[in-house]
Amino acid sequence: MADQKYAVNALEELIEVARDGQNGYRDGAEHAKDPQLHRFLDAVSLARAKFAGDLESYAVRLGKADVDRSGSMKGAIHRGWTDLKTNLGGGDDSILSSMETGDSYAKEHYEKYINDNKLPDDILETIRNQAQTIVGTLDRVRAMRQQRKVA
Repeated sequence: MADQKYAVNALEELIEVARDGQNGYRDGAEHAKDPQLHRFLDAVSLARAKFAGDLESYAVRLGKADVDRSGSMKGAIHRGWTDLKTNLGGGDDSILSSMETGDSYAKEHYEKYINDNKLPDDILETIRNQAQTIVGTLDRVRAMRQQRKVA
């Protein structure tokens, strides 16, 4: 059985990453000019909220009664930078660029815990599934950026 303290720490880190994603995508949706992009970003934000909720359930099950439900300071700074770029005329492309950066960061954090194989199997399966979704979203964001450059 995996070390319980290690598992709780890993979950807390990934919850923070998921909340950063939730907040980042929600913020991006609020600033998006394109209605289709707005809907996409909003849907991803809701999915990331579910990611965080699922991870929080595991943390509570492992004895963490007071799970922090906020994102990180780094995530807040990243959202502020995205807001500034968007307000200075970066538009939807700057939003997508920021989402790409954020999801690359999330992917790295998820891979760290997937690759070390120190978490209980049920938690590992959940984070593997979430990581696959993050990679799929990252690919879609990159494709959307490419389409915008061609157009």
